[in-house]
Amino acid sequence: MASPGGRLMTRSGFPGLLTCLLTGALCTGAAQAEDPTWRQVAPENLVFMDLQHGQVVIELNPAFAPKTVKQFRHLVKDGFYDGLSFYRVIDGFVAQGGDGSDLGELSEVPLIDAEFERDWSPDLPFTPVQKPDLFAPETGFTDGFAAARDPATDTVWLTHCPGVVAMARNEGADSSRTDFYIVMGQAPRYLDRNMNVFGRVVHGMEVVQAIRRGAPGNDGIVEDETAASRISHMRLGSEIPDAERPAVYVMHTGSKGFEDLLRSRRDRTQRFFHRKPPEVLDVCQVPMAGRTTR
Repeated sequence: MASPGGRLMTRSGFPGLLTCLLTGALCTGAAQAEDPTWRQVAPENLVFMDLQHGQVVIELNPAFAPKTVKQFRHLVKDGFYDGLSFYRVIDGFVAQGGDGSDLGELSEVPLIDAEFERDWSPDLPFTPVQKPDLFAPETGFTDGFAAARDPATDTVWLTHCPGVVAMARNEGADSSRTDFYIVMGQAPRYLDRNMNVFGRVVHGMEVVQAIRRGAPGNDGIVEDETAASRISHMRLGSEIPDAERPAVYVMHTGSKGFEDLLRSRRDRTQRFFHRKPPEVLDVCQVPMAGRTTR
């Protein structure tokens, strides 16, 4: 479904070149390109997380992590996260919140089986980005999520790009439980296929970036609990009445316009570049922010 509103504009009403370079808007050098179309996220796959300094909207991905999404939905519905804090926050890396079960605290919540990757299926949408990639034979997008796949093993997995939401764990592969983290810096792709990636931030990354950091020398642990950024309330989109729930739109990564966007960012034909970059594209360097409307 296409959303209301059009392309990102400057105050003059025309796409600014620097804005295009930073956000990936289709502009100089791509006059014939189509704008990406947008799809509306289903309410059951939406989570609205309120912090003291704003709201973060998360899109869940049960196609890749069904057990993790099921447990996360259950915890959110029960109000488990309300009042808990982001207790481990490493600048340029991740913000981790929950009840501290990742630190060995006792918890009655069951463990979650590893959901690091899934089998490839021909009916799974996949828009290629680069082949090969430093961490995978091929990268691309599937329903808005940055992903990678290996044709030799017929497997596909979600990648650790900025805004990704995943479950923390201890050493055991099946040791995820309640604690989750949001990637808030440069993509830690070495974590790919090692964590249960189950969602991504589609709105409110500026709120994530405002989360209080911990000391770098203490693994990012926020020692003063009273100063930690706290989750005021977390709600499932499906639990919010239709009249009160914002509609959330994300780029349709299977559209012709999105393919044009990828080509524009890969080719870099804008006059701004006096030294043209190589024609490569990191899947984590494609801006994927969503839109909300009432």
